[in-house]
Amino acid sequence: MSLDNILSADTGRKFSRRVGRGSGSGVGKTCGRGQKGAGARAGNNAKSPTFEGGQFPFWQRLPKRGFSNYRHTTRYQAVSLGRAVKRIEGDVIDLESMIAAGLADQGELIKLVSGEAIDRKVTVKVHKVTASVKQAVEAAGGSVEELNG
Repeated sequence: MSLDNILSADTGRKFSRRVGRGSGSGVGKTCGRGQKGAGARAGNNAKSPTFEGGQFPFWQRLPKRGFSNYRHTTRYQAVSLGRAVKRIEGDVIDLESMIAAGLADQGELIKLVSGEAIDRKVTVKVHKVTASVKQAVEAAGGSVEELNG
């Protein structure tokens, strides 16, 4: 009887490979690391799939061009309904009154957001409104008209 007979084969541990123990072991001399270079040295971290041995990487050699949808997106300037009602006197909230009150810039597309309850009847004429703004304005007896931007 010997120790390899009495020990269980499945201990839950993975045995570490003993390298550098002669050419007959399959991992002797260079220990499976090949000859020279960063891969043969200790502390080599260049093991990502994109690493090319120090050569300028393929993904950096490719031209960065192609289609982007960013230029074609419609961007709105968001303005709070409560802020607009406080800053604008009168019963019409439109582009001209918002620009005069300093809430919007000339040439911007306006979207009214944050439909908190308002206490007076107003007519809203802007490019876009949220559902909560529309509900709040109509609950106060006003109306909403969306412009084509």
